[in-house]
Formats: sequence, structure tokens, C-alpha cells
Amino acid sequence: MQAIRSISLMLAAVVLTSTVVSPGAAQNVPWSPLKRGSDNMEVLGHLPLGPRLSVADMDVEQEMHRPFAYVARMVYGFEGPRGTDIISIEDPERPKLLYEWRIENQDLHQGTGGMDVKHFKWNDRYYLVQSLQFGAGGPNSDLGAVILDVTGLPDPSTVRETARIREPDMPGGFHNIFIYKHSNGRVYLFTTARAPGALIYDLGMIVEGDLENAQVGMVPVPESPFGRGGGRGYHDFYVAYHPDTGEDRF
Repeated sequence: MQAIRSISLMLAAVVLTSTVVSPGAAQNVPWSPLKRGSDNMEVLGHLPLGPRLSVADMDVEQEMHRPFAYVARMVYGFEGPRGTDIISIEDPERPKLLYEWRIENQDLHQGTGGMDVKHFKWNDRYYLVQSLQFGAGGPNSDLGAVILDVTGLPDPSTVRETARIREPDMPGGFHNIFIYKHSNGRVYLFTTARAPGALIYDLGMIVEGDLENAQVGMVPVPESPFGRGGGRGYHDFYVAYHPDTGEDRF
């Protein structure tokens, strides 16, 4: 693996809101289907997407000229699609479904499907990463994530699948992911997996075609009174730059 600079250890729907921060504000009127939100939050738009328990995670781009939300789709109940929805929130009161990515042969796949979804930018192109979990007994049990090039949005015809990240030695997929632009300028994907730590992938290498060498490190699960490895592992995590020490910290 390439070395990187050390890192210190009822309906699924999109609901758009505006928030007014009011310290100590109480909820005076109970929430109801006819009065959604709260006293300091107004519901602007609502886009039904399908069955209950079929949305896993959401991510929203941060550049104002790219008003797009990404929604992971899963089967956590009895039905639903496995994939990703791309939604325009240019008009917050009328969110619009632009594109649906779905794993092929939906009915053959076992497990939940889409989990975390995140976006990143590399060399002036925009991408989303959809983490996936498929169970044994069906196809793609070794598939951890799919990467889509979404640079051409809002034109849905420009969306392209760029890569699939597989880990044949660690089947079960990626449950949670986090994307971080390191102080060295590289963009890294941190993932959970059936591994003794969080796996790290160089996303620039992946989208440029060097998938074979893109796994550049792992953050091990630390020792504890209960040992390490086995049933222990990371679930959620966060990576950021620590200005006082000049370190990128996990």
C-alpha cells in the first residue's frame, strides 16, 4: 500500500426546511402531518420517494451553483430500491428528482443495498460515492461502493458510473463512509468494512483508473481491555485538520 502522511488516531421522502435559531425556544404546537417542522423550523418542500424505511442517508453539495442532494436508497423494511436518487433543490419549494441509479438485477441482491452517500470534487469534476452492503447468497457481496461522475448535472444524461470498489477478502460491503480532503491535497475515502480498522482509499487514484493501488492505508482499531479486532470495529467516524498541531486527525 502507498503510505500517506500519518493521521492521528411512513414515506421515504426529502424534506427541505429553513431554520431560525432562537435560543431556548420551546415547541408550543405539537408536530402533526398538517403542521410539520417546529416553531423555529419551516417546511419548504416535500418530495415523496417511495416506501417507508427505504432511505438510508443524504448528502447536499456545498457550492451554491450546484443545488443537488443525494439520497441513498435501501431495503430496510419489506420493499424499496437499492441505489441512489439525485434531487435538484434549486427551487426549495419544488424539489425535483433528476436521476436514479440502481444496482442491476435488484431482485437477486440480498441485504440492504445503499448505506452512506457522500460527494467530492477532484480536478474540477464532481463525484458521488454510494456505499453498499449486499449479503451472501446473491451477487456483489464483495462490493463496497460505487462512484458516479455527476459533473454535468442538472442534465441527467451526463451522469456516468466511474468505478466500483470491491474487497473480495472482506465481503459484506461498506456500512459507513467519510470523505476528507487531506492537507497534502489528496481526497481520501474512509470506510468501515470487515477489517481490523477503517480502510482508506485515494479517490483521485480511483477516478483516474488506478483502482488496484488506491487502498493507501488503514486506521487500526485501538487496543482496549477487551482486546482488539474480532467483533469490535468502527461505526461512525470523522476526520479533520487540527490547526494547533498541524495534523490531520481521525
